Amino acid sequence: MRIFLALAYLVLAGPAVAADKLTLSSLAFLTGDWVSDREGFVIEEHWTDARAGVALASARGVQDDGVRFLRFAVAQETADGVTLRFNRFNGDFTTWETNGPSVMRLAEARENVAVFEATDPDSDVQRIVYSVNAAGAIEVKAYRVDQDGPYLVEFTLTRAR
Repeated sequence: MRIFLALAYLVLAGPAVAADKLTLSSLAFLTGDWVSDREGFVIEEHWTDARAGVALASARGVQDDGVRFLRFAVAQETADGVTLRFNRFNGDFTTWETNGPSVMRLAEARENVAVFEATDPDSDVQRIVYSVNAAGAIEVKAYRVDQDGPYLVEFTLTRAR
């Protein structure tokens, strides 16, 4: 049964495009203001549309009137595909990244789905999947690793405006 469901998903999801052929237009579904409220932990994301080969994204995570994180990202289209670079910050603006921004490559895209994979195998974020669900919200899955091993962060973003 699981094999059937996986095959059905692949057929219905549409064909993926080779990473070196992907463009920023693959991320158009992310454009706008989004919000998630996970039991008082509010995440807000804003994505600009692509211009001059660049799209910008920012995110803020707030809980109990305190900033848990800030993230600033640049998605850039080059001849090799699309690269996402981001820095994360604590509430006091100290950065999580110690050796420059985290770098991910748009590895796969199809209608309303974007999959980013880390270019550095030692990155704490190995993979991020954005996908639109049936209600028009964006499901986010971030595959992360820390000293205790791999774990998954999941949340749902709905249109803020």
